[in-house]
Amino acid sequence: MGNNSSSTVDDLQAVEIHHWYKKFMMECPSGQLTEHEFKQFFGLRGLDPEANEYIKQMFRTFDMNKDGYIDFMEYVAALSLVLRGKMEQKLRWYFKLYDVDGNGCIDRHELLNIIKAIRAINGGDHETSAEEFTNRVFNKIDVNGDGKI
Repeated sequence: MGNNSSSTVDDLQAVEIHHWYKKFMMECPSGQLTEHEFKQFFGLRGLDPEANEYIKQMFRTFDMNKDGYIDFMEYVAALSLVLRGKMEQKLRWYFKLYDVDGNGCIDRHELLNIIKAIRAINGGDHETSAEEFTNRVFNKIDVNGDGKI
């Protein structure tokens, strides 16, 4: 019985991956998603500079082999992380996304740019400015006061 359950899970995963593959290939027949196609894939057009930079950084984070494209395996890895990843895996990925210069820390400027970009993408009004929100985060999290998280 245990094998049947495992087989059903494997079959479900295979069906799901096949669905992802069909969607990916329909949107990207070459099998390699460029940054421009990535934006179109997620319906991200007419972004301001901060939001555009955030999307570029997201693309670079998904492009694990740094060849300038997201192939199907990178796409599946990203979807798997977002949909099924453990909290620690997701936090590591977000940290990598937010640490734009790759120095192992998120400084005030990086966080401010991320917040501005997310707000530009999501739209809407906010009670606090991006600068004030960034200051609040650093006041609570930057316990040693070095300006880095």
